[in-house]
Amino acid sequence: MIVLILFFFLSSIPVWANSAPVYWEASPSSNVMIVEADSPITVLKENLTFDFSENQLEDYSIVAKVTAEYTMKNTSENEITSSMVFPYFGNFSGNRKPGGEVLVDGSPVPYTLYYGDSYRKEDLEEEKLDLKAALEEVETGSYEPKNFSLNEPGVLYQVTFKNLKSEHFTGKVSFPLEGAEKVFAKNLNSYGYSGDSYDIGTSVRYQDTMELFFLGEALDLIPEAHTFEGKGLTENEDYTVEITKKSMLFQDYYEEMVADSEYLGYFVINNQTERNFFLKNLDDAFGLERLVTEDDLAQFLYEERLIFLYYETPFQAGEEKTISISYEAGGSMDRRSSKDPTYTFEYLLSPAGYFKDFKNLTLRVLPSEGYPYVISSSLPLDKKENGEYVGVFDTLPEKELTFTMYREEKITLVDRTEGFLSRNLYAFLFSGAVFLVFLAALVVGFGIRGLIRFKRHNR
Repeated sequence: MIVLILFFFLSSIPVWANSAPVYWEASPSSNVMIVEADSPITVLKENLTFDFSENQLEDYSIVAKVTAEYTMKNTSENEITSSMVFPYFGNFSGNRKPGGEVLVDGSPVPYTLYYGDSYRKEDLEEEKLDLKAALEEVETGSYEPKNFSLNEPGVLYQVTFKNLKSEHFTGKVSFPLEGAEKVFAKNLNSYGYSGDSYDIGTSVRYQDTMELFFLGEALDLIPEAHTFEGKGLTENEDYTVEITKKSMLFQDYYEEMVADSEYLGYFVINNQTERNFFLKNLDDAFGLERLVTEDDLAQFLYEERLIFLYYETPFQAGEEKTISISYEAGGSMDRRSSKDPTYTFEYLLSPAGYFKDFKNLTLRVLPSEGYPYVISSSLPLDKKENGEYVGVFDTLPEKELTFTMYREEKITLVDRTEGFLSRNLYAFLFSGAVFLVFLAALVVGFGIRGLIRFKRHNR
């Protein structure tokens, strides 16, 4: 519980970035998307707006409607189609799906999302994203697993425990793994192994079914059940167990498995990039363990990673176009030094430096009623009479944008003190209770000691 609380309170949700020009380099085994070093596209201006005025709050963060509107020009004498990526940090743990809306001269255009490896923002050197290195991690072709094969035959086992009495119990199956066999398991809440012997279990109140897909020819399952206290139960008296099996290829199983999973069901595989993302994470999991569970895959969905929004825009020779990208974004929540949480938003400006030129950035932050103040910013912002914060820059700033929103104009000593007391209330209550018990014991001890001395004195 402590780990989960820290995760939700300290991790950021999505962090978006400027567009950058890219192109595809063909190779014998794959297609690689790389940064275009000599793009003829110049950015004449960018209007970047963070709009909090709708007072949205979800996924442990206030929500901004972000709009990045560019005026771009093709400085070449040729008609071109410019490929661009919009990189950002994100994960799949929230209710908002990755992506947004891309408009070119007011009309929507399609885009594709590509998913990179997990990435720690703390690893950014000199506050800049190494976009070239990040793009090298992106799988743009068809991912081929290294630790299993989609065409590999296997057996799907479904193990159903039915409770014949009212007592809640644990159902379990044990099995050996020999050689290089692998197992994917779902709908379980415990597992363990000793040598080559594995066991998985599920908590059974009325009826529950575990599922195993065995990458091999056959599997010998040994079922049993016991109470939460470890007392063995008798089959057909306390419970029944039914085991069904079906031979099938793994590729016929895995997408349906993801859609039906309690933990993975919100991640739907709709296209090749999402299929690549799932297969790569499953491949990584099988590279670490022979038994992989849906929990192992769910942890990949919660990891911060770089996601790339890819879109294309045609330009006539010398043509200017307005390109607008909008989306909803959350920030990172922090209550370590204040009574109320602060929310920090980040925007990677450096990718725009790959265009031929970049001029005239106007940044606007439109606060909400609940969070009307920007208390810190990596770039200078002026507060206007209407409460907006505005920054105007002739060229691309050297720093990435980071700003923090708060309920008050600054975090005061009173805020820090109240925050410390609220965060440590239970610790104070526990310490107070321990102190009172100690004090009571001390008083009783002195009382007994005085009574003994009194009796000795009267003898």
